Amino acid sequence: MSFSQWRQQVRLAHAAPLIARGLPLSHVASELGYASQSAFSAMFKKTFGQSPSSFFARKET
Repeated sequence: MSFSQWRQQVRLAHAAPLIARGLPLSHVASELGYASQSAFSAMFKKTFGQSPSSFFARKET
């Protein structure tokens, strides 16, 4: 695993609980050092195949 891949994994591990708690994506992106929410969302979607909002959407039963 390259350094950039490792760093991305660390950032995602840090982002998951923040997003799950309902923090705005703009805040999460800033906290992780991304220049914009869209840059963070693009990386997230590339990794998981869906946007952070979709990934963490709560399904109603």
